[in-house]
Amino acid sequence: MSTFWIAAIIVVVLWVIILGLYLATMRRQPELRSQMEALDEQLNKLDSESGKG
Repeated sequence: MSTFWIAAIIVVVLWVIILGLYLATMRRQPELRSQMEALDEQLNKLDSESGKG
């Protein structure tokens, strides 16, 4: 096997890994967004409660 084919296989494998990580991140994004919104609501609630006292 020539050096060219080995380099080509390495590049393809790296692109597949990068694409897989990108797709996994995109799939989790709505879940992370909802968690961040819930955390923001909790922080706002605590902030408003501490402002009342």
